[in-house]
Amino acid sequence: MNALPAAAMPLEVLVDGAACREAWPLDRGLLYGDGLFETMRVMHGRIRFEELHAARLADGCRRLGISIDLDHTWAAVRVAAQRHGEATLRLTVTRGTALARGYTPTGREQARTVLAVYPPPGAGEIPQRVRVVTLRATLGENPLLAGMKHLNRLEQVLARRELAARGGGAFEGLVSSSSGALVSGTMSNVFLDLDGELVTPSLETCGVAGVMRAAVLREATRAGCAVREARIPLSALARCRAMALTNARMGLVTVHELDGRALEGSEVLRELAVQVAEA
Repeated sequence: MNALPAAAMPLEVLVDGAACREAWPLDRGLLYGDGLFETMRVMHGRIRFEELHAARLADGCRRLGISIDLDHTWAAVRVAAQRHGEATLRLTVTRGTALARGYTPTGREQARTVLAVYPPPGAGEIPQRVRVVTLRATLGENPLLAGMKHLNRLEQVLARRELAARGGGAFEGLVSSSSGALVSGTMSNVFLDLDGELVTPSLETCGVAGVMRAAVLREATRAGCAVREARIPLSALARCRAMALTNARMGLVTVHELDGRALEGSEVLRELAVQVAEA
């Protein structure tokens, strides 16, 4: 930490009450959520949909102005994937250690990467009957951040707390935008059968453009299946006949019950689940 400019040097840093001379407590990812992350499923030593993860991370770094050698980063991630074979990876990219106090980056920061390796999803991780409820929690609308998987996930933390406090064992909770449109689940993107049409919420103002969501949209196009991205008012959930949740860890999962109401099955969603699993 002595290498920091004098103006950025705190007089003292205590971590859990003990003096710390390392740089990581001053990382802008920790201080401001200034960074991005990717959660990836590894199967047979390969990162599923690596090209989609790489494209999203590159886009996020461009939008945030984080300078990093992504080719070198992905090479290291691939080595870890090959070493572990079956796993879940979380790659975090931050702008790096703060070189000045305040929100404004200097432009001289060195990006930091953190790669965490977790076990693959367990057999009982997804219940046989998936129940979903609509939450009161909302996501703030901000097109500057829409789509990015940035490090500030406080809205999701609050939504998961609400879901846990409600009890009842629901697997996922749906959240809306501040203007009342359905956005996603707390940890997933959503596909719905509305009046016989397959629709997924638009992410122009908020939400995460999930990699599995992108994979489903891609496979749907290849199969000639129409999926519309649209603003979906929460009131439209009353007309929802079928629903599926997606994320990189669990794939495409059918929802059996929404707010206590049993949902029908969807042959289109079942076919897309098979296509994505085989992609």
